[in-house]
Amino acid sequence: MTHPIRYLATAIALIAGLACASSALADSARKVEHVIIIGVDGLSPDGVMKAQTPILQDMMKHGSWSLHARGVLPTTSGANWASILNGVGPEQHGVTSNDWKVGEFNFPSSVTGSGGFFPSIFQVLFDQQPQLEVGSIYQWDGFGNLYDHRFVDYDVNSKDEADTAALAIAYIKARKPGLLFVHFDDVDHAGHEFGHGTARYYDAVARVDTLIGQIRQATEVAGIADRTVILVTSDHGGVGKGHGGESLAELEIPWIAYGQAIKPGVQLDLPINTFDTAATTAWLLGAKIPYAWLGRPVTPILKGEAAPEQAYRSSSFYASPVIAPARDGTATAGGLFVAETVQMTLSNPNPVGEIRYTLDSSFPTPASPLYAGPVTIRRNTIVRATLFVDSQAASVPATGFFRMLDPKTAVASGVTWKAYLLPEGPVRLPDFTRLQPAASGTAHEISLTGLKLPREDSVAVVFEGDLQIAAAGTYGFSLASDDGSKLYIDGKPVVDNDGDHGVLTAGGSIDLTPGKHAIRVEWFNGGGGAWLGAYVQGPGLPRQFIDPNGLTPR
Repeated sequence: MTHPIRYLATAIALIAGLACASSALADSARKVEHVIIIGVDGLSPDGVMKAQTPILQDMMKHGSWSLHARGVLPTTSGANWASILNGVGPEQHGVTSNDWKVGEFNFPSSVTGSGGFFPSIFQVLFDQQPQLEVGSIYQWDGFGNLYDHRFVDYDVNSKDEADTAALAIAYIKARKPGLLFVHFDDVDHAGHEFGHGTARYYDAVARVDTLIGQIRQATEVAGIADRTVILVTSDHGGVGKGHGGESLAELEIPWIAYGQAIKPGVQLDLPINTFDTAATTAWLLGAKIPYAWLGRPVTPILKGEAAPEQAYRSSSFYASPVIAPARDGTATAGGLFVAETVQMTLSNPNPVGEIRYTLDSSFPTPASPLYAGPVTIRRNTIVRATLFVDSQAASVPATGFFRMLDPKTAVASGVTWKAYLLPEGPVRLPDFTRLQPAASGTAHEISLTGLKLPREDSVAVVFEGDLQIAAAGTYGFSLASDDGSKLYIDGKPVVDNDGDHGVLTAGGSIDLTPGKHAIRVEWFNGGGGAWLGAYVQGPGLPRQFIDPNGLTPR
């Protein structure tokens, strides 16, 4: 596909006698001649490490990389792909959802490029290097809503991932583009359908790894491999069957730079954000980075470039300790146990360091107990564990919530629940007075664990019971849910976390007297991931799951 605006601008530059000078200036600043950005929707660092990824592993071995780069919030595809293209986050470019279209937005972009779009890497290269061949091949059609297509020479919405790779390979061989953006979408589909961290998800990652290898091979065939940098990254990770929340599993993404100009075998201990991708691309191709962009080039990837001085290290460079019983999907480590005791173990996934932990919800310090073996948990306990290297905290603390339900009173405790079928694709909680339950039962606590729901999607659940309050005071309640939820105490609304979203947390507070108080929690799932956690904090009570020992059915 050709665009008149590109050739008109080139003609004007030629007439003015500026094209040659501009080209010479760009060539002098250019680090490489070609950049290929390969974006894999929904690819998590976990997928890179646990799936069969010989190509990505080889690119990391011979390139520079981080598995702790971060996307932007919200962790949706639209917001993050727009950030990769535009060098800024949603608060600047204005793309906050997958439904965004130019001219249909909640707020305008902070600066305006062509056609109402924020100036993308495509426009920046066109404005400064109009002679440069630029291509965009994308599997998810929503990607095409994020930029002005007039700045792209070859612009195709592919049919599937195999077609995406085939088009990219043919284009590289035929045109040897200065910039090519390739978007794959099947990994994200696998995450939504089967769940992140499942065998089917890893199979999807393995397939795209093979396709990335074919694209890399195409640069060899085209004779441009020695002058090309390939950047492989993603828009978000995922938890369970969803994303859009605020966990590290959703926020962290891989960021891999590969090519003969790239330092080999370097794990980048740097804070890298997804909008740094656009700035890095512009820098590699010799384009001036616009002041409107907030991203900065990741310069230490290039041979001969010094690493920056850092006063502070990346918080997630080392993996957090693993608390077992371990988390499953969105669930937190620990769990609900109808037992008198349970054995808690900690493990270090890093080759260095030691683990220190606490059992009182405080954060570990160098003076906290050193983990040496299994710990017996006898009562409700909040475990926190941190990796220490050279006597300094070196990881994000891991947290486990252990709820110990007395087996002698387990039968009489808990809450009742009722499940309701909703019309397809709900986006908020329904009016339950108009619905009849499709299933019901009792549960030990306010969560989805163990519930036999009539279906996974387009379903809602109402939990009801009495909550025992020991001391008078102000109590804070919060709900973490995917999708929406609400909490009521004695019929009064306390928490409103309604809406169609990933795992988000909302809270509220209420003054309570000692004794029993009616509690009601409403939750729904429109599709994809599903999760519900109900928390409380109050006088002498750190934030924790609502104690199942204090719940009784109504």
